[in-house]
Amino acid sequence: MKNVNSPLTGFIARTILLQAILILITAANLKALDGPDPIFRKPDPITMSQLDREKTKGVSVLEVCDYAPGLYSGSLTPSPPHADLNPKKAFVVFWKDHSHRLVFSHEASYCPILELTNGAGMCSQFFESNLEGERGHFTGSAELFNNKGRKERNSFVDVIHAGPLRVWVRWTYFAVHKDDDTQPRLRATEDYLAYPNGLILRRLTYESLMPDSYFAYSQQPVELFGVAPVGKLIKDLFPYDPEQKGCLTLVALDIYSDKSYEIFWGDGNTVSRRGDNSTLAAIANSPGRALVMPFRDKMCFMIFGNASGFPAERSDLIDHCTPGVTSGGQWKQGLWIHWPIGWLNSQTTNWQPNSPYSYSFGSIGQFFIPKGKRYTSFITDLSANVKDMDLNHWTSQSVFYVLLGTADSWDDIRRIGRTWLDRGPACANPDSIADLK
Repeated sequence: MKNVNSPLTGFIARTILLQAILILITAANLKALDGPDPIFRKPDPITMSQLDREKTKGVSVLEVCDYAPGLYSGSLTPSPPHADLNPKKAFVVFWKDHSHRLVFSHEASYCPILELTNGAGMCSQFFESNLEGERGHFTGSAELFNNKGRKERNSFVDVIHAGPLRVWVRWTYFAVHKDDDTQPRLRATEDYLAYPNGLILRRLTYESLMPDSYFAYSQQPVELFGVAPVGKLIKDLFPYDPEQKGCLTLVALDIYSDKSYEIFWGDGNTVSRRGDNSTLAAIANSPGRALVMPFRDKMCFMIFGNASGFPAERSDLIDHCTPGVTSGGQWKQGLWIHWPIGWLNSQTTNWQPNSPYSYSFGSIGQFFIPKGKRYTSFITDLSANVKDMDLNHWTSQSVFYVLLGTADSWDDIRRIGRTWLDRGPACANPDSIADLK
């Protein structure tokens, strides 16, 4: 007869008990993430110096009252028009085991910046309305980085989960014309869910508020812009490539192959690339794509693909920097000041060396396209695409998902991206990124 009190039996019993405890803990953790935080009073804002002393068990978010992008510490006056209420108001997501932060800055219309400790960062755009008017006579678009768009009534943030198991920040905004916000073009909702592993899931969707007007829709929710801290040049932030005689600043990456399209910025506003038009087109056709800023300190990335709502047949990649690439705006090195974020079509000022301000730069981006078409001439194709109401209705009815984070290597970005996108439709579940490493 078997001894029921044998060491093996005891080990099995302890193992079963431990598994049961883990299941209960997991269930309790999941239950804790259901619905908004059960609070009756929102925390008071703190200062950035106080934030530096805060600790979290995993990931947390707090409101601060004295933030400015790019380590800018000067006065906001005199200045161009800036955000109402307190322009230095921000919501900052921070981690226990990771040094980067995700910052929703009021002065930057709450457009989140994935910020490194040196003040450099990555911005991933938002739903900007289609251009209004005809080629050569565009009357502009409706967006956020302008005097009207940065007002609290047109762009605002709510904290739904403050951590530490998960942070959930909801950003709502109305795309408005820079001179008149009485008739917003569209309303967008973006949810950012951050986990202790340092990754963030971005869920974005919008609704047109003028459904019969082609210019009240959006075809460009993901573009790669950077933030440079005060006093820093591109060569201070990115690795130098002697062969290209420039710094590797912007990269489009195929998650499922070794293909990459690399953009280098050199002295004298020069721009070169490693890869050609066919390389960029091949990456755009991949089931998984990443846009990367390979800072010296860390690589900042955004990943999206077929499974996350960006089907390749409706999505194109645009190089706005390299001269001669007609599918982009041919900005070369776009460097802009806009108190202190820069943007091309919103009362901008081109950045100059020795400027006392932080600035933004870019870009390479993703645009939605009609099935079977590609960008071969940016202005010509854009002028036609924005009037394609089938495409416009598809974008407004869709929900899109992007994975944001930092990494130390290209292999890390590809591995994380493949693991996430290979989950298929399940990559839309918030917890689909919780176990990625």
